[in-house]
Parts: sequence; structure tokens; C-alpha cells
Amino acid sequence: MICAIIMASGYSKRMGQNKLIMKYNNKFLIEYTLNIISRCDFRSKILVTQYDEIKELGEKLNYKVVTNKFPNKGQSESIKLGVENSPQCEGYMFFVGDQPLINKEDIERLIKVFKEDKNYIVIPKYKDKTGNPVIYPSIYKKQILNLEGDKGGKSIIKSSHKIKYVNVSENTLFDIDNIDDYNNLLERKAENEKGHNRN
Repeated sequence: MICAIIMASGYSKRMGQNKLIMKYNNKFLIEYTLNIISRCDFRSKILVTQYDEIKELGEKLNYKVVTNKFPNKGQSESIKLGVENSPQCEGYMFFVGDQPLINKEDIERLIKVFKEDKNYIVIPKYKDKTGNPVIYPSIYKKQILNLEGDKGGKSIIKSSHKIKYVNVSENTLFDIDNIDDYNNLLERKAENEKGHNRN
């Protein structure tokens, strides 16, 4: 089985405010990610955050909530806290909280490919773009726990020869890095509503 680790401790410096609790359809952005993951079959679901609002959301959805006391250490701190608080498992699937359009079928497709050979890192891809969530086999646990700073697992990926890329939908990889991305999300919503009204 795989453990889901949701990293939700960032400062959202490019946004200028905590993007994970910005509203979309009267919900926090991160609620969409958490709700989708809740509907998937994981060994454990671990939410790592420094924010009280996000902790409360996670607790309501029965996540194992881990407080990140040192978010200034960068993304690696959330990654390591997630792994350290995971039960024994075959792999770790790392999610970020700013992908509100993530697709359950795509998550299950990534898991299915991982189960075919549990020694491969599995990365989602749409055209030339790659992103999250990425699955790391548990054989990389030591390397993950040695990560430092804000680089995440890219250094592990670069040094690995066992990687599988899985095609996913554009929506799954759509993330909110800045205000333009957020406005794009709202525009998509408006266009969808127009389409429904025409139908």
C-alpha cells in the first residue's frame, strides 16, 4: 500500500497570501485536494502544515495531521515529516495543496502503474509538463530523509534510472502559483457555468 503525504506548509510568497485558503466555489483551494484524496485508497493519509485552518480541515476528514514547526527550512521539511510519520508502506505519494482540479482517475492511474513495479518513481505528465503528485518507492526512504532546503525530491529523480511517466489530464497538473493562475481558475469556472447555462 501507498501513503499519501500532503505538503501544505508553504508561505505562498509569489501570491502574497496563503493561497491554500483562498476561496474557490466557497471552499478553500486545498479542500478540493483533500476531498479527492479522501476518496482514494491509501495505507495512510498524512497532512503536513503550519496553518490552523488547514489542520482543522484535515482533522475533519480523518487525516493524520502533522504540525510543521520549521517551515522556514523549505519544502524538504514537509517531505521528511510526512515520511517520518508514515506507517510502513511500499511507497509515498506526495501531493501539493494548490491543485484544486486534480482528478481521482489520474491518481488511481498513477497508483496502478506504481503497483506494476514498485521500484520505479512514477511521475504524472501532460504533453511536455510534469508535476505532482509523484510516487517514490520506499527504497528511497533514506534519500528522502536526507533532503535539505527547498529542492524537494528533484535531486532524487535526477539520479534515478528507474522512472515511469504517466499521461494525465491537463486539469490534474493545473496549479496555482500566482494571482494570474488563480484568475485563470476563476475564468475557467465562469466559462463552465456559461456552457451549462447554454445547455
